[in-house]
Amino acid sequence: MVTGGAGFVGRHLVEALAARGTTVVSYNRDFVACSDLNILAVQGELFDIPRLTSVLRDHRVERIIHTAGQSHPEISVELPMTTFAANVDGTLGVFEAARMSGTVTRIVNFSSECAYGHQDEQAMVVESACPLPNTPYGVTKVATELLGRVYRDIYGVDIVSLRVTEIYGPGLRMPEVLKDMIHAANQHKAFRLETGSSHRFQFVHVSDVVRAAVLACGHDQLPQHVYNISGGEQVTLAQAAALVCAQFPHATIDVGPGQLPGWDRQGEFDISAAERDFGYRPRVSLAEGIADYADWLATTVGVMA
Repeated sequence: MVTGGAGFVGRHLVEALAARGTTVVSYNRDFVACSDLNILAVQGELFDIPRLTSVLRDHRVERIIHTAGQSHPEISVELPMTTFAANVDGTLGVFEAARMSGTVTRIVNFSSECAYGHQDEQAMVVESACPLPNTPYGVTKVATELLGRVYRDIYGVDIVSLRVTEIYGPGLRMPEVLKDMIHAANQHKAFRLETGSSHRFQFVHVSDVVRAAVLACGHDQLPQHVYNISGGEQVTLAQAAALVCAQFPHATIDVGPGQLPGWDRQGEFDISAAERDFGYRPRVSLAEGIADYADWLATTVGVMA
């Protein structure tokens, strides 16, 4: 089962799993039609534990990749209670339904780089670093990680959380700085920010995120309950803008100096544990990912921004 199977990462996950011949339950709060025989679209709320439990049992779901929730830190500042309900209560519903179903052997829970908050920018960020979230969204991600550890230790539900960095790629609809630059360039519009050129990002292509989740799903008895997942390189926003301009020579991108106010500042993620324990290694460089995004935009009609 993929919760949030109609979302950005969820759609890519469902399609990738179905293409491998895996039967996938795509669980969403809204109805989603699907013609792929390997995809079973199910409508339901994460809070509806009886329904969620019955779906897990009826379809004999063995593994869950949990992507559903409110996925934007800035929105969480405006809507902290809504974010907490969606991300913490909703995730607790998934864990509890899995415990009650008796069929689930592994849950991959999507966490975020926002769990860390500010970290030493001159040091590698390892999973043992103390989480210091700066937004309600970041707090919810730490809470779900801790819930996962408790459900593993007390109830025997095998849960692993992935702290994923800034995801980009075809089909992203939420505001995201790299996506916004690419779309502006594609539409021959200027992109401007007053500050932020030296802010560091660790972008990761959605296909690498999908692969990390699938790999984590397929390896039993992982020694850690949390893993870093990134694209393997850290760049400043100015460097990212230069890569966008290389794909769109006509682009007008103007980003002022300094850091982005309110955004977390972190060093490069250490992803060696994910490689050691379940074989994750990013395959798509940022330059390749931006080129792929540009090609996709060039051949896609009616893309939502």
